[in-house]
Amino acid sequence: MVISALLALLSLVGLVLTFTSGLLTSGVDGLFLVIICLLTAVIFGLQALSEAARMGLLPQRFRKAHR
Repeated sequence: MVISALLALLSLVGLVLTFTSGLLTSGVDGLFLVIICLLTAVIFGLQALSEAARMGLLPQRFRKAHR
């Protein structure tokens, strides 16, 4: 879970750096970089949330009921 959360955080840092460095205005390369950063942040973020729910770290309302 820690590795997934770290990778999601690094993806968001890359997204912020893309905006602050002005790379987004460089054309298609900046746009693709933003899309890739968002995609990896979502994938690893969802994986981290799933692992946290499986380990019981989330409140009960976020977990599915097991039958």
